[in-house]
Amino acid sequence: MKIKRIASATFAGIAAVATILGVGAATLSSPRIDTYAEEGQSNTPAVWLQISPVSNRVSLSKGGEYDYSFTVSNIGSEAFGYHVYAAPYSITSEDYAVSFSTETNRTQVARWIKFYDNEGKLQETASFKINPGETQSVSYRITVPDDIPDGGQYACIFAESDETEGSVSGSGIKTVSRVGLIVYGRTDGNTVDKAEIKDIQIPGFMTTGKITTESKVVNAGNTDFEAVYSLNIKSLFGRQLYEKNSSYNVLPDTERRVHMDWEGTPFMGIFQVRYVVRALDQIEETTRIVVIMPIFVIVLTIILLTLIIIWIIILVRKRRERKSRLLV
Repeated sequence: MKIKRIASATFAGIAAVATILGVGAATLSSPRIDTYAEEGQSNTPAVWLQISPVSNRVSLSKGGEYDYSFTVSNIGSEAFGYHVYAAPYSITSEDYAVSFSTETNRTQVARWIKFYDNEGKLQETASFKINPGETQSVSYRITVPDDIPDGGQYACIFAESDETEGSVSGSGIKTVSRVGLIVYGRTDGNTVDKAEIKDIQIPGFMTTGKITTESKVVNAGNTDFEAVYSLNIKSLFGRQLYEKNSSYNVLPDTERRVHMDWEGTPFMGIFQVRYVVRALDQIEETTRIVVIMPIFVIVLTIILLTLIIIWIIILVRKRRERKSRLLV
């Protein structure tokens, strides 16, 4: 028997769950709860799962067998069934849109994962029942073949509520909860770590909007690594205004484009912007003066300059006329 039930009213220490479906840039290891509820219901959905941890980094050897576990919690208001299964985890764009159906040479580990059911048997998909306020421990095994590629392997393990008679309301609203954890595997073969930082962009002049930096990190190796980003903004005279540091995983054979924004950007001003990107042994640092001037200010400035020029021309002409009269 590889499933253990633990009654609990609170779930302190469970990792925060974030979006995994339709993941964009941020979000490489952030699984999500998909929950939909009818109007008029309580704030707590009837079907609501949590999972912990949200990721697992594993080392894999050819022919090896590895057992791991995770916990699933029912923080909803009703009992329901759910099932667990593994899916490929791959990236489909440089903005890091995620696919759970596209298989690549880097997603083979999804086929190596099986789950222990209530009878202790290994299954590709295992089903369980869970009560409100209950936490269950689910175990799984990764069985590695003798012939595997070098480098990283990636999969997502999902826990998903079952469709039941009560999961679809009379108004046709479907209540579903799905959460997942990312498996980051690394084989013991030849490891190649290679990063390239490209396309760093910082605006020089803006009429509106927020200051946004952009860059792309290319993973030309065969294992994932973490790229670290730093945005520092000061006033023209050096006063600290904003600082942000973020990090994102970059999978092998992918390119990841990252944007960093200053949400509190003033509508006008002159700023010193320093942007640093670090990936493995690569470091790129860019500093630029950014001017933000709204269109109405530009128009008023042009009008004012025009009036000043006209006034100067008129003044010069009057002086010339006076000189001409004096000469006569």
